[in-house]
Amino acid sequence: MKKLILLFGLIFMMHVSYGQESTDVMTNEFFKKYENDTNAAFDYIFGTNKWMGENKDGTEKVKFQIREYANLMGEYIGFEKLTEKSLGESLKISIYLVKYDRQPLRFIFKYYKAKDKWMLFNLKFDDKIDDELDEIMKYDYLNGN
Repeated sequence: MKKLILLFGLIFMMHVSYGQESTDVMTNEFFKKYENDTNAAFDYIFGTNKWMGENKDGTEKVKFQIREYANLMGEYIGFEKLTEKSLGESLKISIYLVKYDRQPLRFIFKYYKAKDKWMLFNLKFDDKIDDELDEIMKYDYLNGN
């Protein structure tokens, strides 16, 4: 009987944990879609937050901006995670390098978990990664590293 209760407990815990989509899964799904259809990628990630999903003007503006960047940057090559930081149990920020032929873009995903489900609450992207590298080098130089 104890083994049966333990088995049901383990199955229940697995079901609960798989029911919650992690931020890594969400971001990887975003980039999987991004590779072939940037519009679908943004629809997906904004769809994780009902408040963002309802802001059609804002999502269309973001889609337009990324198309403009992509036209300047050349062929999409891939992505890599640069860093991730959790703030407590309910906030997480992930920074990604999105690689193109000409130069990379930086994507900053900010996730929030109000109850039991992660959702995107802010997404930024820019081509200012060069400025960031300059700041890092300056900091290292000033600190003798």
